Amino acid sequence: MKNRVVYFDCLNIAACFSVIALHCNQMVHTWQPGKNWLFALLIEALFYWAVPIFLMLTGATLMRYRDRYDTKTFLSKRIKRTVIPFVAWSLIWFLLYSTRNADVHLGPRSFLNMMLNNQIEQVYWFFFPLFSIYLSMPLLSLLADNKKALAYGVSASFILQSVLPYALPILGIEWPGSISILALSGNLLFTALGYLLSTTELNKKQRMAIYILGILGTIFRFAYTAISSETIGAVDRLYFNYLAFPAVLQGAAVFTLFKYLDFSFIGAKATHLLSTVSSCSFGVYLIHKPILDHFILSPQGLNIPMTSIALRTVGAVVFYIVCVGIIFLLKKIPLVKKIVP
Repeated sequence: MKNRVVYFDCLNIAACFSVIALHCNQMVHTWQPGKNWLFALLIEALFYWAVPIFLMLTGATLMRYRDRYDTKTFLSKRIKRTVIPFVAWSLIWFLLYSTRNADVHLGPRSFLNMMLNNQIEQVYWFFFPLFSIYLSMPLLSLLADNKKALAYGVSASFILQSVLPYALPILGIEWPGSISILALSGNLLFTALGYLLSTTELNKKQRMAIYILGILGTIFRFAYTAISSETIGAVDRLYFNYLAFPAVLQGAAVFTLFKYLDFSFIGAKATHLLSTVSSCSFGVYLIHKPILDHFILSPQGLNIPMTSIALRTVGAVVFYIVCVGIIFLLKKIPLVKKIVP
């Protein structure tokens, strides 16, 4: 297909499934000593790269938007593709939830307050950093041809916000969060990192170094969380943060792995199928959590316990396929497809 990058579609699909896997694995957030919780922690550690990959893909695909259209068109496209669906689905869930909660006032002010403060659907927190990235892109994109400046910003930001704040507490030292590279602080780190990885050719030694660091970061996060949680008798959430170095290293490793996989054997039909499934990811993100909470986990629904191993393994695969099917069908409906682009 024209202008399709196969590994982008594969990364998008993999990241979307990883989100499903993480949310079917909610028991990891409640301390329950034993093998079942350790298995939940293993799933959490293995699939934690989902959000970093989404943000890195944003940088990889949009950093050079100026080569295709002007900033007005860029912002207009972002509004149509993300802002309108976000508002529409927030309203849908607001109306459904509010009818069940007598404490919630049905009114435009209440809706706006709850939407802007992420009080309608918890997983919609992702849209706020995403919108911030979109608003920053007209400035950040001016550095697209200055990869040395971006590499400096990514490296310094990684050390100042991903390494020092999370490594020093282990030594009993508190890092002042006010020291940062403001131009690439927060999730902009992933945006620039994704662009750099997508546009830079890495030799075998460089790739191996990234893979090893990603694996070590994953092992460290699992081991530290397991040991510390056992010690304090509660879930140690120090590394439950996408900006912490284990998640950044893991995200970089997964992105690099997919970039250098050989997809040449994939034919035109398979490429089209991948792009179709990939195009459903945004819609899957919009609908999956309410369905999971109010139909699969709810006592009024299937009432499947969060401790269920089936839910967190085969169930996650089935649930992902069902969600993709729902979005695929919704995209066929003329008016509805505007809110599942």
